[in-house]
Amino acid sequence: MSAPTAVAKRISVGIGQLAVTKDPDAILIAYGLGSCIGVSIHDPSSRVVGMVHVLLPASEGKPQDPKEPARFADYGIDLLMAKIAEAGGLKSRLLVKVTGGAAVLGSANAEKFKIGERNAESVKERLKRHGLRIIAEDIGGTRGRTFELHASSGKSFVRTAASSPIEL
Repeated sequence: MSAPTAVAKRISVGIGQLAVTKDPDAILIAYGLGSCIGVSIHDPSSRVVGMVHVLLPASEGKPQDPKEPARFADYGIDLLMAKIAEAGGLKSRLLVKVTGGAAVLGSANAEKFKIGERNAESVKERLKRHGLRIIAEDIGGTRGRTFELHASSGKSFVRTAASSPIEL
């Protein structure tokens, strides 16, 4: 990840949370993406950026929790799209990147629950329902990730504890 400028505003996007901004000094960051999925969206024309940190694949009729409005892929992606549109982002211009979905529960539990894999499938399906195409992804594996979206450039970076940052 590139070094933040002195005026960079680091905005943490926690589990079940999302953030949308037009502030060019903002850096949206999702820490600890294990089986969770992080989605970054950038509209290069309006300079709107957004990120969501999804915990589980589907709400299955559970009510949306105001403290974690993006806990589930369905609610999270729908809410992110609504907030992006409110801020002036146009669907036809959106650049979407996705990361996370690791199998971090150990081999026996990973095979049994496949939460990371199910999260990735749910997020991809929801994005497709919105008519969006993913332009870059880093999904799966067994290591957690940190995901950054730099509003000034629209660039997204991903890293694990054992790797250098890479641009998606």
